Amino acid sequence: MTKILIGEVSSSKAIVIAKYLINTYSDVTVFTFDNLYLTKFLHSKFSEKHFYIKYTNIHDYIKNLKLIIFENNINFFLPIHSDFIGEILKHKAEFGDCLSYLGSYEDYNSLHNKSTLYEIAKSLNINIPEKYESLQSAKIPFVCKPKDKSSAHGVFYVKNEIERSNYIDNNDSYKDYIIQAYVEGNGCGYSVYAIDGVIKIHYGHKRLAEYPVSGGSSVYRMKFYHEDMDKIACLILGKIKWTGFAMFEFKITEDNRLVLIEVNPRIWGSINQGLQNNFNFFKYIITEKEKLKIQKKEFKTYLSPQILLAFLGYIRKGNFSPIRIFLKNILKNKKDVGFISDPLGWLSIILRFLIKNRLN
Repeated sequence: MTKILIGEVSSSKAIVIAKYLINTYSDVTVFTFDNLYLTKFLHSKFSEKHFYIKYTNIHDYIKNLKLIIFENNINFFLPIHSDFIGEILKHKAEFGDCLSYLGSYEDYNSLHNKSTLYEIAKSLNINIPEKYESLQSAKIPFVCKPKDKSSAHGVFYVKNEIERSNYIDNNDSYKDYIIQAYVEGNGCGYSVYAIDGVIKIHYGHKRLAEYPVSGGSSVYRMKFYHEDMDKIACLILGKIKWTGFAMFEFKITEDNRLVLIEVNPRIWGSINQGLQNNFNFFKYIITEKEKLKIQKKEFKTYLSPQILLAFLGYIRKGNFSPIRIFLKNILKNKKDVGFISDPLGWLSIILRFLIKNRLN
């Protein structure tokens, strides 16, 4: 019996993975954990045993994780929360073999840190948005991102001089940011699992809706491929020799140019899109025999209930295209986590969403 620990399980992608592994492998047991107290009572049904991690600092967090892993003889640990993955990899050697499918913290940070990634991309002649040295010198419109944060955390856009002056007044607050040109285009992603820089499995998707509706996370997606996706990913991963998951985020412009925005060297939020369309990103990690399961229909996937908030945002902007696409494909849409299939898991997602937005 292969034991797998997944967390934090109040995120939709963690629940998606737990469900997928249970349904795909006959000899797998899934354990879960979370740092939200209410998940002791509200957590996904796709868990043999759930743990609440109470901690006051990152050292407590790591210590408690190691206790769970060693006391329960965990074979594989899948950390999901982007805020903790870097710290977990710093202590990788302390976790035994359960993180052997991931590379080093140094390699992780080369991809995760936006300034380092920018230099790597430029050295490989990869198309990446121009970088500016300061808020004052940046050409409007531009975007400011924390160098070491994931996804859309802390990102802000400057579209006019009034907005620039407001941020310049607090210039010292943005010394750990990277400032780059804003790129017009549709968001798309190329998701991979690689070993020593060689891509073993990959899947491309395009964003159909995001929340927040400008620069937010993907909440509705479909299959998509551009030949430069693989070229860029192979160049960067070949240089870093990364072992692990990675999602390359791009913008595709009106003239079909692909622009690299960032790389997230971790399990990504839209992983369900590939999983639902027969791309098993875990096949090179978990060697248990898979159940025979062939899905012929091509699905689009979405986050519930976040997609409803996204639709409201698009309506306010007068953009009804995402809603039309959703309704047109109503029989080909598949939610990541549903209330009917996993009510407590679905409620835990809302709980995390409310706490996150209250803190922000």
